[in-house]
Amino acid sequence: MPILPRLKSIAKQMLYGAAPVWDTPENQRYMGYTPDDLRVFDRFFNIPKQAEPGFLVDYLGVRTRPESLANHVRNLAGTVHGIPVPGDWHAEAVEHIGLIKSVLDAKNTYRIMELGAGWGPWLVAGAAAARHLGITDIHMLGVEADTGHYATLRQHLLDNCFNPDQHTLLKAAVGASAGKARFPKVNDSANQWGARPTQGDSAADSAYLSSVMGPGTIEMEEVDLLAINDLLTRQPQWDLVHIDVQGWEADICRAGMGELGKRAKRVIIGTHSRKLDGDLMEMFHQADWLLEHEKPTQMQYDRQAEKLESMTRADGTQVWRNPKSMEIPLSKN
Repeated sequence: MPILPRLKSIAKQMLYGAAPVWDTPENQRYMGYTPDDLRVFDRFFNIPKQAEPGFLVDYLGVRTRPESLANHVRNLAGTVHGIPVPGDWHAEAVEHIGLIKSVLDAKNTYRIMELGAGWGPWLVAGAAAARHLGITDIHMLGVEADTGHYATLRQHLLDNCFNPDQHTLLKAAVGASAGKARFPKVNDSANQWGARPTQGDSAADSAYLSSVMGPGTIEMEEVDLLAINDLLTRQPQWDLVHIDVQGWEADICRAGMGELGKRAKRVIIGTHSRKLDGDLMEMFHQADWLLEHEKPTQMQYDRQAEKLESMTRADGTQVWRNPKSMEIPLSKN
């Protein structure tokens, strides 16, 4: 790269809080975004925020209780965080960039869905960003099957001045079709983020759950399984659908592709294996969506693993934009 563009790139990244590794050749860096993409954060620099005991405060002023999170980040209580480049304590920059793009593209209303919601980080971040831009007609829909995570989801909305009863928060799992599924009973939800529902008696699913939850008997409970299309049709439009359900993403997106094309402006997907990366890439590409950002799953090969997801060291991310989004009617709710 010529010296002037290289210096420009470095200066931009330093402005947003992180310079590239000096000795890493450009073709060995994989950020998933360009320096120009970081301009989406320009309107969110001056949000008033201050440190609060018992809370982690991010660049949008969102307050998060560290006890809702894994042990290794609980020491962040009482801290304030800036623009998340190249990432923050729970996600890489590409995921935040996709979220902020969905807010900047919103017109008068903001509708966001988070499937596998956990404590609702993307719901509340999107709603807070929309509120900062003066949008008051906001609706969040979150689906979470884990009992502990569902409790923190409701609390997270309250902690950021959103009434959970004015939004749609569902304790359930999401699938291609409606029905019932089994979900692990987790004693320490804050330190377990890999659980997922199962149907039938799948040895591979059992092996996967053992790999993320440890050996021994795993107690299961029956949960409602909500169909993706039933959720999508609750609104005429969705500014963002965020999906992170630990391996069921391809089945869910395949079943919902028609309604996603009609209603969703942007989709962010957490990926959990190289095969899932490829399956989703092919699916959305064939449906004429536009890939804005992506980071592939990081894996360490293990010949003994029964599921590819068990080899994952770090999840991937895909950010897709619907080229037909201008044709989606505005919500009348």
